Amino acid sequence: MEKSVINASLSTENLTFRPGDTPGSFEVTVNNDSDRFVNFQIEITAAGETRNIGYRWYRLEPEVAAAKPPGSSTIFQVFIFNTPIVGFVGTVNLMVKIFSPQLAQQCRLVLRLKIERDNRPTHLSLELPVREFQVYPRNSVDIPVRVRNLSQQPTNVTLRFTGVDPSWLISSAERRLAVDSGGIAEATFQCQPPSVVQAPSQNYPFAIEAVSNNGYPTSIDGNVEVLPVGFIEFTTPQKQLKIPSKSAWLPNWKSDTASFELLFKNASNLNQQLDVQVQGRDWRKCSFKKIPEAANLNLGETTKVILDVKTKRHWIGIAKTLLLEAKSELSDQRLGSTDPATQTLEVQVLPIIPLWLQLAAIALLAALLAILLQPRDVMHTRSVNSVRFSGIGLSVVSGSDDCTLRLWNIGANGLDPDDRVTYSGQPIACDKPQQPKGLMAITDDAVEVLRFMPLQNDRVAVGLDNGVIELRDVPSGAKISQLQDLKDPRAKGDRVFDLAFTSNSLNLFSGYGSGKVRLWSRPAPNSNFLPEPEAIDIQSTLKLSGFQVRALTLSPDATTLVIAGNFKRFILWQWNPTKLNNKLPSLSVQTLEKLDPLVGLEDYIWGLAFVPDSTGKILATSDSAGFITIWNLNQCQTIKNPNPQIQINELNCPPIDRWSASKTSVRTLAFSDDGNLLVSGGDDGRVVVWYLTPEHKLDKTKAAEGQTIFQSSKKINSIDLKTNQGTMIVSGGEDFQVKLHRIK
Repeated sequence: MEKSVINASLSTENLTFRPGDTPGSFEVTVNNDSDRFVNFQIEITAAGETRNIGYRWYRLEPEVAAAKPPGSSTIFQVFIFNTPIVGFVGTVNLMVKIFSPQLAQQCRLVLRLKIERDNRPTHLSLELPVREFQVYPRNSVDIPVRVRNLSQQPTNVTLRFTGVDPSWLISSAERRLAVDSGGIAEATFQCQPPSVVQAPSQNYPFAIEAVSNNGYPTSIDGNVEVLPVGFIEFTTPQKQLKIPSKSAWLPNWKSDTASFELLFKNASNLNQQLDVQVQGRDWRKCSFKKIPEAANLNLGETTKVILDVKTKRHWIGIAKTLLLEAKSELSDQRLGSTDPATQTLEVQVLPIIPLWLQLAAIALLAALLAILLQPRDVMHTRSVNSVRFSGIGLSVVSGSDDCTLRLWNIGANGLDPDDRVTYSGQPIACDKPQQPKGLMAITDDAVEVLRFMPLQNDRVAVGLDNGVIELRDVPSGAKISQLQDLKDPRAKGDRVFDLAFTSNSLNLFSGYGSGKVRLWSRPAPNSNFLPEPEAIDIQSTLKLSGFQVRALTLSPDATTLVIAGNFKRFILWQWNPTKLNNKLPSLSVQTLEKLDPLVGLEDYIWGLAFVPDSTGKILATSDSAGFITIWNLNQCQTIKNPNPQIQINELNCPPIDRWSASKTSVRTLAFSDDGNLLVSGGDDGRVVVWYLTPEHKLDKTKAAEGQTIFQSSKKINSIDLKTNQGTMIVSGGEDFQVKLHRIK
């Protein structure tokens, strides 16, 4: 047997201790019977003790003995100042373990500790498992609390919840508990903030106090954060004003200001500061004054901002309409922008000299010349945003900022208003009179895009500036139904920039200015679309604030939806038509940063077009730098994002070809059926035909600079191409005209 080199003894083997009195103490004498310098340490445990790192019931002097030579002794003084077992009364065995880090031996001694009942006040301990809570108004949150009785006697405990308004608590602010000696009891308080207006979004500290019938109170603190929710409604009673505001017989040269009332209703729980910025087509022609400059939006209140618009008036001439856009900017962006973010304002500026004072003969001559010289295909009164051939290519439908849809017959020499269509009601759209001939329908707002249904060529889907999609009959123009995401409070006023049907007409994709893409579905071609769409927030997924979905197109096999917008990005949605309601759609993004490193918020991919065959995925894109790029999507490599929280992968798609088509934006593209021709239109006012090789590259042997078939002084917004009766191209732009072009 190995000889023991650690010998120890206790000054006593029995000890009595009463909590609250003088600490009990005893000595441990340790002898070094080894042949080296060593130091000793002591650990003491109680039978039945639950080890708690934060609970101390004894202390040592010294904590660790200094190294001593062979044959020397070390004396440890042990002081017991608390019960080893909380609330225990009686006799417990203490195990005293003596060891040395330098020796592979230890010594154990036993001491019997008698614990007497004390007469101290009850000692309570409170614990909040969670100290920080988050909750929305009208929702409830559970706040659990634990109370521990550290004394030797059972007690009755009252818990009181203080700090927040008592009306926020679902039941009483007090809880009464009976807690055994050394025991633990739990209680839960339910906190429910009231309505949005009564519960501002901020932190609300609270305290829970515990009081016993025979002890001292104790408390613990926590915090409830009310999360932001709601919206700011932005309205204006009058969107159109005149300068001067009242008609007068005599010239009124002093009147040069129109005052708009902008109303902001704070239906959120965030107190905000608001600034109004003015932009739009004609903002440089005006000066502005806001009263007040920065408005405070208090909860539940409607705040008025007066916007004074001042402009220069001409002495003679006709009234001019200035288009402005009032944009709100909130100090706290956690709830996004106002609803809607902008309001379109019109100021009609009258000449200083009234029209009746101007020469009647000149006015009459000007009117006659306007009637005689007006082209027959100038029927819209504002910019034409979308033009489309019917499926059989015998007619054209156009949509405009003037809130109208027009139907045109294709003649030998151009387009004629359809004789079958004459608007029977009052032909006033967007507060302006319209020519009734060929006027198929008046829409609820400006038309951004229109698309024919593939299987129902007598129906057209129309995307509007107010976020609504109207389904209308052709040629009657009757509204069949309309689509709007009623579950999304921000869908109102969210402009529909593009639409794309699947070839079976059962699914419709729509892209919005908010960066969202919605998928509308129906069970059969003759049934209505379901009211609740699938929605993907591309802006949030890409982590790009301000991203807008400007263009959509579906591959010929209907498996890939291409989504394009600003920051020169296009996204591929690998869509499975047999598996609707995809919770995690397969998305991947291609950027043009390698081709054009200067990419920002105002850099757009405007145009998208697929070669309309059934096998390949040849895609053409056009952008704000004036470039056209041809891609083969089957050659793209997917780079999986290493961050599992980001549900979108990057693409590496080498372009087939890329060329500069203009010095400004190219906004619209269309392929011929065989893929040999690509037609473009853009801000330079040109409609250009590009000849392609069988490999879908620019054929520089035919027309390296393209063939310009039409030149306008205004921007071209939309084109369409049909090849069933020769090659026909239709275009529409900011010159208010719809033009037909033929290629031999």
